[in-house]
Amino acid sequence: MQDQRTAIFEQHRRTLEGIAYRMLGTLAEARDVVQETYLKWHEAEIETLDSPRAWLITVCSRLALNQLQSARKQREIYVGEWLPEPFLDEVVDDPAQQHAIDDSVSIALLRALEKLSPVERAVFLLHDIFELSFEEVSGVVGKNSAHCRQLALRARKRVRDNRPRFQASPEQHQQLLEGFIGAAQRLDLDGLISLLAEQVEMYSDGGGKVEALPRMLSGATDVARFFITIFNRFRDKGTTLRIQPQRFNGSLGILMFENDKLATALTIEADAGRISHIYAVRNPDKFSGLLESTEIFSIPR
Repeated sequence: MQDQRTAIFEQHRRTLEGIAYRMLGTLAEARDVVQETYLKWHEAEIETLDSPRAWLITVCSRLALNQLQSARKQREIYVGEWLPEPFLDEVVDDPAQQHAIDDSVSIALLRALEKLSPVERAVFLLHDIFELSFEEVSGVVGKNSAHCRQLALRARKRVRDNRPRFQASPEQHQQLLEGFIGAAQRLDLDGLISLLAEQVEMYSDGGGKVEALPRMLSGATDVARFFITIFNRFRDKGTTLRIQPQRFNGSLGILMFENDKLATALTIEADAGRISHIYAVRNPDKFSGLLESTEIFSIPR
């Protein structure tokens, strides 16, 4: 019986991990939620369940929702800007599924989800990303189906308002990223400015553990000058800098190693042919998904 329980759980693990990560934005918290779901699963009377999948998703989502409500209080006292924890990408053969996965774990989307209430976030993810019916979602969040439908509409609008109007293709994204890093390494201020949207925003997450911007930096000139200062500092200090292209959270980014130690995971968001947002994760506590081999959480089909 225990072997049967474990086999059923493992069949749905990736779905549960996917829900928990998108709800919480951190791998450690997501894994804790999935582990707690596993323990509750081994106490459940599974022979009475019509749908083990529905039971697991409901329990996992409720646990993640409770954790998110607690995590939001902790993020209110987080030092500096908070960014989602990056992790390495999954690559699948189906282009449509690949796009859906990439879009659903992008840092831009996860940041947009931070602007929603925990219940709005749960409804949006479970219905729009994981394709649960509103009847199923209502059982998770404790709201009726009509209310869930309204929550989804409101969440969808707020997410759409925080997404790029003209999202770059993967090729355009790569060209902008490579051009940006190349100009920074050459200390080419004008070259950097030419790649940035006039009101570009840069977010840097050090978590109080390492040096990072205390708040969002805005404006093409200020952001470009910031990077020139940083790369000048590398030269002055004789820092050995290694830049490694790496896909994470649905798009190409770079990992920056300072004296062979991972120091920054940086990615960009492009809109209308220029870089509109720069995200730099520097908190070393958020590098676990980049430094270890992990399975990426895909969207069930």
